[in-house]
Amino acid sequence: MLAIKKSENVTPCVANVLPCRIQHNGPVNASTRHWTPETSSDGESSTAYFRGRKLNGKIVNLPEGYRGAIIQKTDIILPPTGTSNTPLDEDDDLSSTPETNVVQEIASFDKITVWGHEVQPDAQEDVYVRVVNEWIGLASAMNSFEE
Repeated sequence: MLAIKKSENVTPCVANVLPCRIQHNGPVNASTRHWTPETSSDGESSTAYFRGRKLNGKIVNLPEGYRGAIIQKTDIILPPTGTSNTPLDEDDDLSSTPETNVVQEIASFDKITVWGHEVQPDAQEDVYVRVVNEWIGLASAMNSFEE
């Protein structure tokens, strides 16, 4: 299991899904010379050039009450607790309690830009745009309660 530790100094960021494979995972010391996306006047699309290729982006806003988080693994492991959120008694079985690792929130976002080569990704056709919308629908259904 995972537990997310919120931070006081969460940096706002922009999430981008690029139509390419980059063999790097981590920060990049990029200058504006290499990445300067321009947002349209309606705020729903963007245009940029990456390695000489024109990219058109569709901005997918997360609904009210939702936000994305960039998290980083830590070495912290929470001590096991009983089912009633109390520390385990001596009689409880430790082997049935899963280990809870802590991850640290380092940045957050409220929109995702999905990029396509030469054309803007279609909301019905693009797998990433569909996944975001379907995931939000699933999360809403799972977290709603009937009164």
